[in-house]
Amino acid sequence: MRAVILTNPQGNQIALVNKLIPHIEIAAVIFSKNIPRRKPTTTARAKTLANRIAGRLTTTEFRDTWNQMLAVYSELYPTIPVEHSVYVENINEEATLAAINQYSPDLVLVSGTNIVGSRVIDAAHRSGKIMNLHTGISPYVKGGPNCTNWCLAKGWFHLIGNTTMWIDKGIDTGNIIATERTPLDGGESLFDLHWKVMEHAHDLYLRSVRRFAAGSLLPDISQASIAKGELFSTSQWTSSAMKSALGNFKRDFVEYFSESMSDASADVKLFPLEDD
Repeated sequence: MRAVILTNPQGNQIALVNKLIPHIEIAAVIFSKNIPRRKPTTTARAKTLANRIAGRLTTTEFRDTWNQMLAVYSELYPTIPVEHSVYVENINEEATLAAINQYSPDLVLVSGTNIVGSRVIDAAHRSGKIMNLHTGISPYVKGGPNCTNWCLAKGWFHLIGNTTMWIDKGIDTGNIIATERTPLDGGESLFDLHWKVMEHAHDLYLRSVRRFAAGSLLPDISQASIAKGELFSTSQWTSSAMKSALGNFKRDFVEYFSESMSDASADVKLFPLEDD
């Protein structure tokens, strides 16, 4: 099976590419800087800057944890073992379309890019399908900048996990292949939590891809048939949200896992990827 991967050049994504290589033919990897094609408005830029400043003034734990995780991945997977790598500013550039059209992949794999536009989706569908990895449990928690942190901010510990889905033209709204909670015990540090979520994300994606490559029929479950969920944006990740996330983690995370799972977890519909 031939695949083209759309991603970014951070350490966790380089690790994912390395993990996929033994199982599929990777014709090309498109690395995007995820720079928006349309220049953000003055208001949007002001909000982003304000959030960055607030984060530095209130708590650096989330940024430091993320950077620590990327550094570990970069040490474990220092190289990009793919012959054809393309670097773009935005994933929807002509170079992405050219690679998909050139290689006619059976599967286009997406992880960590900005929103994939209709032209890329249509190009992928001309020869195969297009699959996304979302580090959050859809449809309950969607968007960004990090759904694990949003689960902490909202106290939704039961929604920490990952999703594989078929991409559509919305934000994390495609039909679901699988959703799973990340196995946790409550004893995790903030780094341990993010590491386990990312490792579980890679594992779920790899299992989904292997099943597709083997010719197995994968689920195709409409998110609208499950729940509405909540869509988060980077502009919402304010100092208040950061403080809530850190406070909930330090105060309630251990207790949640030391007791029986919250009643809220009973209302969550999950679709684990069963073994062949």
